[in-house]
Amino acid sequence: MGGNLTGQFWWREKIFKDFGHSYSVELVYEERDLQKIQIFRNPSWGYFLVLDGIVQFTEKDEYIYHETITFLPASLLPHPPEEVLIIGGGDGGVLKELQKISEIKRVVQFEIDKKVFELSQKYFFKISGDYYDPRVEFHIKDGLLGLKESPTHGYDLLIVDCTDPVGPAKTLYTQEFYNEAKRVLKPYGVFIQQASLPVYFPHVLKEAYPLIKGIFPYVKVARAYVPCYGEEIAFLVASCEEKDWFNPLQRFFGKYYHPGLNHYYFSLSANWLKLISPTEE
Repeated sequence: MGGNLTGQFWWREKIFKDFGHSYSVELVYEERDLQKIQIFRNPSWGYFLVLDGIVQFTEKDEYIYHETITFLPASLLPHPPEEVLIIGGGDGGVLKELQKISEIKRVVQFEIDKKVFELSQKYFFKISGDYYDPRVEFHIKDGLLGLKESPTHGYDLLIVDCTDPVGPAKTLYTQEFYNEAKRVLKPYGVFIQQASLPVYFPHVLKEAYPLIKGIFPYVKVARAYVPCYGEEIAFLVASCEEKDWFNPLQRFFGKYYHPGLNHYYFSLSANWLKLISPTEE
């Protein structure tokens, strides 16, 4: 069902069969397309996007996620990023943060779901980057297919802002995908991908980590607490050369991110370490 609906009611995001997050909402938009898309409005969280029943971001705290997935990998480069590839990110939040980096010369983006992009431009334009920017090349295309068509050693950064590995995003957590990611990055380039919430969904990190570790020589897991998720979200960060993970060469300052946060991002609790290395204490 498309269009606007009114009336306040309680909506629950199901985490497990006996656990969820509840919001008092007004349903703004709902439609089943490539994914089931819902847009709600909550007095505290503002407008927020739901795909297949899972909250992707809210207006109130999206900056934490988007600054992390953008500025953290960019901070590890030997110079500010100039050419960047985004896979996913149809809401435009990653692009918005990238456009704050003056040295950016070219951004290519592959988004599989045209409807997500169109709705985000309508309802979430405040958090979206400028797609009229001549430096931006936006394509409605499957991420793996777009990656295969991309030039070797073409990008400083590869940012994968996708959903968890179900439905359209399944191919983005495979050995084939990570091989192609390594190919398109420049020798000093950095890859980053969200890896779900390990406390709730440990299998995502547990299964993806050894796959990417088998492709990239240097892989780190980063973490960030995003309030609307109710837990810390994981990120896979990879490169073909060693980085000074805790002391970034590039210094960015956002609403949330600053260079000192790298120590927090890469400091993992024992239960997270066990997921990626069962023998590690």
